[in-house]
Amino acid sequence: MSEYLPEPDPARFPSLDGDPRWVREVPVAALIARIFRASGAHPVEWHEFRSFGPLDGRFDPHPPPVGEHAGVGVMYGVLEASPEDLAQRPTGAVDGPFAAALLEVFQAQRMIRLDAGAPTLAAFEAARPLRLLDLSDSDWVTVAGGNSAISSGERARSRLWARTIAERYPELDGVVSASSIVPTARVVALWARAADALPEHPTALLRLYRDEFLGVIDAIAERYGYTLL
Repeated sequence: MSEYLPEPDPARFPSLDGDPRWVREVPVAALIARIFRASGAHPVEWHEFRSFGPLDGRFDPHPPPVGEHAGVGVMYGVLEASPEDLAQRPTGAVDGPFAAALLEVFQAQRMIRLDAGAPTLAAFEAARPLRLLDLSDSDWVTVAGGNSAISSGERARSRLWARTIAERYPELDGVVSASSIVPTARVVALWARAADALPEHPTALLRLYRDEFLGVIDAIAERYGYTLL
């Protein structure tokens, strides 16, 4: 039986000064990768925060009802591995940050569609350090009365926690959590406060249907049982 995430109790949320490990500071040199749809019914730009919500994202901070919420936004991405992590990864491994970014985007139907919505990879370095509440590599969630289901359980309940976290800690840029699909990867949910941390230009901006991606995407789809179209 999967773990049940209780409703958040803001009274149990500790001061972030209580343990320096609760806030992960992502340095300027760290890469964040995201995959987004550049065309179709709801096209976005690489730097765009989604103000419409809450939708199905796990850490949408938008209050109900679903709709446009000025000043509230979210952008999901994956932290790239450090050089040390990459050095320890087997040659040809397909379980890293790119796989997590890809699978997170296409998980609803487990179909990777490269012919719809112009899926595009963006990688960027933040223009300033990001302060993210660490939900997987610290014990903050346990101290606050929750558990690991915040990263892998019912999304609606995780969103309730996200809204409460955003209200309780307005100084944060978002949260970082283990991917529910590739648990070794770390997913970031950046909130509107992080908008000024985005650089003027991304480090990379590449459509996924490029020839150099196809072999890697095919290997990822085969490994995780996704259909590649």
